[in-house]
Amino acid sequence: LLVVVQSLAFSTTNKANYSNKKVASPLTADDYDDVVVKSNRVFVAGISQTCSEETIHSTFSVFGTIADILIIGQDDAERKNKRKPYCFVTFDDLSSAQRAVASSSSSVPSSPPSNDDNNNNSVYTQIQYSKPIDSRRRSNQSRVEEAGKQSQIEAYTTETNLIVQVQSTHVDRMVDYLHCWNDKEKGEQNNFCKVLGSASAISRNVSLLYLSCGNPIDLGRILGVDPLLARAINKSYIVQPGLLRGNLSTEQGCSDFAKMLFGKVSSQTNNGLNDGNDEEEEPVVCRMQVFPPKYQSRLLQLVYDLVLETDEESRQFTISPKRFTHMLSVVEAYQYKGKGWEERQHDDNSKLYMVGISPASMDLDVVDTNNIITGDSSGDDVSRAYYKLKEAIGMYEAIHGALPQDLHGSLALDCGSAPGGWTKYLIEHFGCKQVYSIDPGELSPSVMKLKETMHMQMKIQYALPKLLEDEAVASDGGGVKLWVSDMCLHNMAEQVELLLLAKEEGVLAPNAFFVLTLKCVVGHSKLAYDAQVKKVVDKFFMDANLDCVETFHLFSNRSGERTVIGYIK
Repeated sequence: LLVVVQSLAFSTTNKANYSNKKVASPLTADDYDDVVVKSNRVFVAGISQTCSEETIHSTFSVFGTIADILIIGQDDAERKNKRKPYCFVTFDDLSSAQRAVASSSSSVPSSPPSNDDNNNNSVYTQIQYSKPIDSRRRSNQSRVEEAGKQSQIEAYTTETNLIVQVQSTHVDRMVDYLHCWNDKEKGEQNNFCKVLGSASAISRNVSLLYLSCGNPIDLGRILGVDPLLARAINKSYIVQPGLLRGNLSTEQGCSDFAKMLFGKVSSQTNNGLNDGNDEEEEPVVCRMQVFPPKYQSRLLQLVYDLVLETDEESRQFTISPKRFTHMLSVVEAYQYKGKGWEERQHDDNSKLYMVGISPASMDLDVVDTNNIITGDSSGDDVSRAYYKLKEAIGMYEAIHGALPQDLHGSLALDCGSAPGGWTKYLIEHFGCKQVYSIDPGELSPSVMKLKETMHMQMKIQYALPKLLEDEAVASDGGGVKLWVSDMCLHNMAEQVELLLLAKEEGVLAPNAFFVLTLKCVVGHSKLAYDAQVKKVVDKFFMDANLDCVETFHLFSNRSGERTVIGYIK
């Protein structure tokens, strides 16, 4: 009974409290006029995919003279989670826009728009004033930022003659590599390389590196055949300083750009591309490469059509993907990504491009990545892993000098060894008398046939007790002096824990050298990956006596991988 009485009292109190609260009244027409910034441009939502500009004009011309109509979103029918089409209608005066907005309260249809353009009630679902440009503070800020980016790109391109397409996570490492290369070649006047800057490209994973080189052709080829750079570099483009405006994403823009490109190449080939020699020049045959590549086929076809339309006798060049003498490069250097970027996508001159034509050959300028890494066309994963460990050791020795001689001819252990690239490198580079190659998977036959390879086809947790039974490990002064691990573990801290376990059980020799690949499976940014690795390495220092430890993001590493190298005492 007491509970019931308390409940009734609580209910009565709440009713009294709610009855005393003031309920906000809806905005009246006068209130709406006070809070809304009016303009002669109105936003019209909910138009159909087939709604034409003529239909919009006939629907809104009853309110006044229309100056402009902009329809957005009808070209995005194939996109997932696409925004419904909408449009902006600009009147000659404010009163016309006021009449259009005032009429929307009584004419907004309750059902979604249909494809019947003859029914005015189905043309739109909502009308409201479009904010004037001077009131769009966030929009203005993004426009200022984009203007800064554009100015920066324009400054780069005044000197750029080589653009390198790089994985975004390797930009800093690539810049360091080029600085080192420049220091080595500084004695050669024509082999200088100046890094002007970098900019993100069409996706967050790709960046463009802008370079000014004494000999861009040679440097482009050097970068293209270096096996250590195979994962970092996608492609190199030789270009001429300067920018061209256009838009390859629109039909008219691509057509106009093709004509401009055709004229530019014809002019250059007419003036001669063979270093000004007086000898009779060979016909210029171009292979085209376009970035972004999704526009290549359309642009290629348009340029090729223009070539065919030219008389054969007066033809300055032609296009061929195989038997070519020159490379024709087209690179999108800038496109607006600020507020209102969708409206600019339809502008036929909204993007900036760099182009260039340079001598080339099939043998030197069309490179198969597998051939770079393996020396043949097999795409052998053994060699991919081989170069990964080679790069790691090379980076470490560049900082700390050559590794001690006592590591040569010692015992080594390779965790997660399949298919055996790291095992092969340990045998060839360190001359290890025995490499315990531990992995449940199969090793490559080329690694299995090496007499120094001892394949233990099991997990490392089961292999450690068996290693203690091995005389070479258990003997005085024995133990594993080289521990390398490229295992893919869900928890990267397990890499460290397994190494500490081997140390605790006596498998490792004193002052053993280790190479660990820490693989992040959480996060999407370089900062997130670096933070996770730092946390694991800091704990590693707390749990063990370490010396000369370095953390690298190698060219051979994926975006979420870091390589940790050092000694455990």
